[in-house]
Amino acid sequence: MNDEYMHSDSNIIYVDENIPGPFEDSVEYNNIVCNFNSRLINYCKCYLICTTGSCQCLMKSGDANYQMEGYTLNFQKDIGDLSYPIIECNSLCTCSQSCGNRVVQKGPINCLEVKTCGNISKGKGLFTTQFIPRGTFICEYAGEIITPEQAKKRHKLNDTLKKMNYIFCLNEYCDGTQLQMIVDPSEVGNIGRYINHSCDPNCLIVPVRVNNPLPKLAIFSQVDIHPGSEITYNYGSNSFVNSQEVENRKKCLCDSNNCLGLMPSDKY
Repeated sequence: MNDEYMHSDSNIIYVDENIPGPFEDSVEYNNIVCNFNSRLINYCKCYLICTTGSCQCLMKSGDANYQMEGYTLNFQKDIGDLSYPIIECNSLCTCSQSCGNRVVQKGPINCLEVKTCGNISKGKGLFTTQFIPRGTFICEYAGEIITPEQAKKRHKLNDTLKKMNYIFCLNEYCDGTQLQMIVDPSEVGNIGRYINHSCDPNCLIVPVRVNNPLPKLAIFSQVDIHPGSEITYNYGSNSFVNSQEVENRKKCLCDSNNCLGLMPSDKY
């Protein structure tokens, strides 16, 4: 992976991929470590470039994950249908590194910069210095993979100390089963941690698997993004269960025409 970014804050450790969080004596933590250290058994035996109909990885994915020209996300594929997850070719595959099914594993694009947002109440954000076409892989949202119990403790501590909460909860559904992965890049993470929420985002998060069962939280542009624009995505569900939950939500500062007024929050 080619990732040459770093944090300006020396208190934040830079990692280019997810890592297991601090040790816990629990089944959930053991599952994280087990999945992190295991690998996908599926791999292809393609020569140089993979093609649909013959590549085992693309067959497992149900269709081409990316448009081969420009290596952009295939929006014709139902990325929400986990009967066909996005699985890239991995280190066991015989295809070349220039195969069109190797995108996220190569690392983030090189035109990203962290700077203070126009609305200073938002703090820092991630911006692009170059034009980004629709469907382009931007970067991962990488950090510590933690258990629900650890997430609840950190969330409570963040609220007590009035600190920013970076915890992202991915819920996937396949054949009636919920798969959950929680990532926290607050103290250990990559450049993706600086991306702000928007109710009208220009990017989306897509789970992408490469070498092991744990997905990478891959951020792709869903529209053309012009130089100087802030990179944004929707943090999660915006459904409000009751008045107390609404009261506990933070005010949304995205300033979009579709702003719902409150930040989304998913349960761990």
